[in-house]
Parts: sequence; structure tokens; C-alpha cells
Amino acid sequence: MSKILKWLVLLLIFCVGGYLLAKWKMKKEVVSFLERKVPDHIDFSYEQLNISLIKGNIAFKDVAVISLGKQTSSCEIKVDAEMLSISGFDYWKILFQKSIFIKSLTLTKPHLNFKTCPENVDNEVASKSNPIKLLKEIFIEEIIFDAGRVEIWDSNEEVALIAVDQINLTLKEVATDPDIITKYVPFTFTDYNIEIQNFNAPLGKFEKLEMQSMVINNSTVDITDIVLSTVYSKAELSREFTYQRDYVHLSIPLIKVEDHNYLVSNDSLHVNLKELLLSQPKLEVYRDKSKLEDFRNKPLYGRLLQKLPFKVAIDSIFIKKGAIVYEENIPNNVKAGALSFENLDAVISNLSNKKNIEDPVQIQLNADLMGTGKFHLNWQFDVYDSRSTFLISGGLANFNTSSLNDFLVPNLRTQTTGTIDQLYFTISGDEYAAAGDIKMRYEDFKFQVLNKERNGVKKVLSFIGNLFINDGSKTDENGYRFGDIETERIKNKSFFNYLWINLEDGLLDILTGNGRKD
Repeated sequence: MSKILKWLVLLLIFCVGGYLLAKWKMKKEVVSFLERKVPDHIDFSYEQLNISLIKGNIAFKDVAVISLGKQTSSCEIKVDAEMLSISGFDYWKILFQKSIFIKSLTLTKPHLNFKTCPENVDNEVASKSNPIKLLKEIFIEEIIFDAGRVEIWDSNEEVALIAVDQINLTLKEVATDPDIITKYVPFTFTDYNIEIQNFNAPLGKFEKLEMQSMVINNSTVDITDIVLSTVYSKAELSREFTYQRDYVHLSIPLIKVEDHNYLVSNDSLHVNLKELLLSQPKLEVYRDKSKLEDFRNKPLYGRLLQKLPFKVAIDSIFIKKGAIVYEENIPNNVKAGALSFENLDAVISNLSNKKNIEDPVQIQLNADLMGTGKFHLNWQFDVYDSRSTFLISGGLANFNTSSLNDFLVPNLRTQTTGTIDQLYFTISGDEYAAAGDIKMRYEDFKFQVLNKERNGVKKVLSFIGNLFINDGSKTDENGYRFGDIETERIKNKSFFNYLWINLEDGLLDILTGNGRKD
């Protein structure tokens, strides 16, 4: 064997030995780093550690992380994953530039399990802040969360607060440093993409939220088949509860958001959306009026917006081809009466609970009432007005009043005939009282009072009632009769009840008053 060949063999053995030694040393350093830097309340384990010095790759197989102690709202966090892989680890930067650079970090098929803290947690481990201290800057070109599952449970692990069957997450240009790591969001990033499949979450004790899919990136959000519904059926709700409570089922096939961003300021989340589209939403509401009435005060919408646990500002909300069906059932052994709005289009502007937004919330709505009458509504209110003042106007055209009988007969034991050609109203009010004016052009409007069984007419009462209803004569030159509105709010009822009693008061004044414009 020539000397050159011997030297080459020795060099090869030296290089291989040096590589194996460096690999062993690198593994030892990684293990030592984890032992020194992972806080005491976090248990990090794995089945196998593989390192490629040449490519700068580190891979942990069958990773398990358990965090005990209060972290935000969680007292226990468990993470299992098939693989935690790091690629493109830059040794030069960590040795000579005192920073950590990683090309990509991938968590493969992770299962995240969170358990929330019980109220008034009082133990030393759970209340420690356990701050993470960094000595170097960290930069990762890409973080990938591949085919993960997420579960968030209550403190007793009895109720699933959030369940996500699959989540894929990509973050670009992720960075942190000794200062950023201490902030509410401990890292920064540029582009991101999140894909969620089959999301489920309870909304308090009575409602739940289900969503088939959601895709979020820097500019848009696309959500398909979202459903908010009462966890009880209509029959169960009537059977289980003493007081009246609405059964609600809201389904939206498609939601699109354009130009969104999220900020954290003074430990408060700020949600800003430029445009929100709700396509073909359908809202069904049912109330069993045979139950006892709940006399607790119901706040108006401005007050409800103020109480949201986050700040929101939405420039425009568009509702396309929606529908609302409201049913009431009373103990009369007949079918529940229904009131419906179809082909509902609406635009909501300046929806915000931020105090620096001066423009009022504005709502414009058009719909078909009971499939026939053309109904429109304009509504505005100031979220932070001390008296919850509002201004609302609208109208109804070409409405055959007999279409209301499906609602009036079972609930009010009355039925109507005749046509409302045109109706216009304007109402201004606050949380205490409202006033306004109304005008209507109508033909042959009559009503009949039904007997207890609702299968016959009480002729005497109907005759007397119709004596007080003007037949539409004695109108102005355009055929309108006028009325005044003056009501007090029933504080334990909703805003829509408030609107209804205002319209009811105005209609009564038109039909039984002198019909003149003051």
C-alpha cells in the first residue's frame, strides 16, 4: 500500500471519527441544553434523537411534553407528536454571531391537550409565572404544525371546551429575543396560514358552536358550514326549564372576511375587520310562551357590545339572501305561530365597541315579510351613549295582511284581512321610552276575534272591533292616514319587542284615530 493511500485511509478514519465524536458531542450538548433550559414545571421526553451535522438537522421521535403550572388560562398542557424536526440549524451563527438560526421547525401529527385552571387556584406551582429567559436571538424561517389535533377541557376534564379534529399551521419568519419573549405574544412573524377542520365548542351552558372548516391567512378568512345552536331540543327546553328561554338555531353556509388584523394592547385583544360577508344565513328562534316569564332586565345592543371580552371594529358587514323565522308556542294545543323574513339583505356599518370610534352603528335591511310584503329598515345607535339612544325608520309595501294569520291565530286569537299598500315609520328613543310618527295607505283592513278553540268567529266582538277601525277613507290627497307613536320600554323584553310595541301603538292610532297629520 502506497504512503498516499495510507494517509488517505488515516485521513478518512480521522474524519469519520471526528464526525462521530462531534455528533456524540452535539447530542450531549442538546440533552444538556434541554436539562438546563427547560423549566422545572415542564417535562420534555422523547424516544429517539437523531442528528445530522452536515445538514444541520435535529429530529426528536415520539415527543411528549407535559407542562404543569398556570400558563395563561391553562393549568396543564400535554403535547404528543410523532416527530419534532429541526432543519437548517446554522452552527456559524450560534458560535460567532450569538444567535440561533433555523431554516424550518416541523411538528408532525401533534395532539395538544389543555386543561383549564379551577377558579381561585391557590398552590405555589400553579401560580408561578415561570418566565423564560433568553440570552440569544432566535430566528426560524418557517414553523409547520402538520395534521394536529387540539382539545381544551375544563378543570375536571369532564367538559370539552374546544375540540379541533385537524389543524395545519404555517408561520413564516418567526423571531424572538430577550425582550420580545416577555411580551403577551412572545414572538413575531410575517406570513401565516391556518387550516382548521371540524371545530366544536360550547358557548356557555345552553348553546354550542360547530364549524366544518376555516382557512385563515394574512388577508382573508374563509369559513364554511358554521352552526350555532341550543344544546337542548325544543321539547327538552320546555321540559327542563321553568322560565321562558329561546331555542336558537343559526346556520351560515359561508363566511368571508377581507383585510383583517389582530392586536394585543394592555392585555386586551383588538379585532379589526374591513369587510365581513355572511352568505345565506338562516336564523330560527322558538319560544314556549307557556313557561313563566323571566323579568330580569335585558340590555340593549349597545350595552351588549360594551360587555364583549375583546375590542372589535368592523367597517362593513354584508348579509346576503338570509332568512329569519320566529315561532311562539302557547298552551292551546295548536301549531306554533311563525313570523318569517325571507330574501334578507343587510349592510351593517361601523360595528365597533372602541371608544375612539365616533360614527354610530348603522344597519340597513331589506326583506320579504311572510313571503309577500317588502319590508325595509334603517337603524342607528351609539354604542357608548349613556341612555342607549337610537333612531330607526322603515316601511312595508304591498302586504296582504292575511299572511300574518299563521302567527296571529295561534298566538293572539285574531285574524285579519285587507292590504297594506304602503307604510312608513320613524321612531327615536332610548332604553326608557320612544316616540315617533307613522303613516299608512291601506284597503279593506278588518280583523276578527276567534273563539277559544280558534275554529269559529266571535261575531259580536269582531263587529264591535271593526266599528273602531277606519276603512281607509278620510285620507290625505295621497291616500295616507297618519298616526303618532309613544311607548315605554318593557325592560325584560328584547329590542325587537320594543320595536313591535312601537309599531303596534302607531298602527292603533292610525286605525282608530282621526288620521290627520299634526
